[in-house]
Amino acid sequence: MSDVASKTGWKGGLYRQGDFEVSTDRNRLDRTVIINTLSETYWAGDVSPERIMESVANGFPFGLYHVPSGRQVGFARLVTDMTRFAWVSDVFVIDSFKGQGCGTLLMRAILDYPPFENVYNWTLATKDAHAFYEQFGFQLAEGKDATMQLKRPKRPMV
Repeated sequence: MSDVASKTGWKGGLYRQGDFEVSTDRNRLDRTVIINTLSETYWAGDVSPERIMESVANGFPFGLYHVPSGRQVGFARLVTDMTRFAWVSDVFVIDSFKGQGCGTLLMRAILDYPPFENVYNWTLATKDAHAFYEQFGFQLAEGKDATMQLKRPKRPMV
């Protein structure tokens, strides 16, 4: 275990706090929870279940679990080169577990994950959670010219 892992909450592949734990084990992910929750969001509501799970498969997923019940109660996905950048995406905590520090635990686990200790450019997009992410050091991007985007039409799965 690295020095970073021993300084953080990551132990034995889990980041645990109270009755909750974060894991990167893809086998624990609950497809139904992920699809049902993301399909109700403003950012993925028009994305098919197949495409949602394809993005999970091609990203670096973090599941948040309620240990006593064994239920998955949250999720986040990273797109990263594990060196210079990480894009934090698809972050959610199911409604019945909001207000219990679950989102904070999930984000802390992601930012403390030892393989990402040298990643220095973290990015995310949000319409409504700026204050939440600011507690972790995220800030609005500087200048309108700093970010560019190319939008292509969504194509059906083949």
